[in-house]
Amino acid sequence: MEMATKPVIIGGRTAKKPLIAALLGGFLLLGALLSIFGLTGVAYAVPISGVGEFTVQFDKLNGSGFKMYGGVAEAGNAPQTPVFVNEMDKATIQGLRISKDFPALGIRVVIVASQPVSIDGLVQKATQINGNISFGSLTMKESYVGDTSNPVEKAAKEFTQGADSITIENGDIKTVYLFQQKVSLPGMKVYFEKLN
Repeated sequence: MEMATKPVIIGGRTAKKPLIAALLGGFLLLGALLSIFGLTGVAYAVPISGVGEFTVQFDKLNGSGFKMYGGVAEAGNAPQTPVFVNEMDKATIQGLRISKDFPALGIRVVIVASQPVSIDGLVQKATQINGNISFGSLTMKESYVGDTSNPVEKAAKEFTQGADSITIENGDIKTVYLFQQKVSLPGMKVYFEKLN
């Protein structure tokens, strides 16, 4: 007995309501987690990366032990994006606002802190830095790296900048990676905005 088989093409569609409910549930869980950090006031070793570019804005940042060098990082739209790697031993930020747009959902997730934020061990990989910046004991240095085929190593070691202190006013930074060894976020709020 010979059985004939016919290929069957099954079309699918995305159930938007469950998808949006699951995404919003995840964001609310993230918000609850961050709120717990806000209630206790302290979080340890907090990395934010792999979500694509997000924006960090603030009224004023005072930092110490500043270092900046070039590098390459993975971003949401490219595996090799040139970045400025900024490191600070300690930083205090007033008027902090972190936001990430999700155009497919038409929303923006926003994290704000109404009181000064203190950070130990800040590492940030930025694609753009805007603001009024002043340095204390600024050193800029170019070093011979030698014959290296690794462009990341060359960018990180060839040109470096350092300062005992840094102050940035009206900061607006586009970043793909943010890490803090210890952060205190008093008066933190997480909320959603509708994109225009």
